[in-house]
Amino acid sequence: MGAPGVVPAVHEAPLRDRDGLLLGRVEDLLFDAVTNRPAWVVVRLGDGRRTVAPAARARPGLDGMRVAVGAELVQGCPVTLAGASLRHEHLVAASRHYGIRRFARGGQLTSAGPALDALRAA
Repeated sequence: MGAPGVVPAVHEAPLRDRDGLLLGRVEDLLFDAVTNRPAWVVVRLGDGRRTVAPAARARPGLDGMRVAVGAELVQGCPVTLAGASLRHEHLVAASRHYGIRRFARGGQLTSAGPALDALRAA
C-alpha cells in the first residue's frame, strides 16, 4: 500500500557518498516533472545545512541511500535551502556545480515529500 514510485524508507534515511561516507539524512526526493524520474536528493548535512545532490544513479541500500558523487562535491554544493522548494536559481547553481546540463536552464520539479508525509500518517 502506498503511492507508486515512492520509497518511504528513503525519507530520513542516511545519505552516503559513492564511497560510503555518511553525509547526512535524506529529507526529500525531487522528481523531474517531465520524465517523472528522480532528479535531486535534498539532504540535511551533518552540520545542519540543507542542500541537494544529484539523484542520477543514486541507490538505496541497507546502510542508507548512496549518491554517485563524492562527499567533497556534495559538501561543497553552493546551494543552501531555507525553504521547502528548490528555486530556479538553486537549480541553476546546483546544475553548474555538479556539471549537469539537463537542469542548467531550469525545469519543473515535483516533490515526493507530500506523498511521504501521507504514507507516514497512514
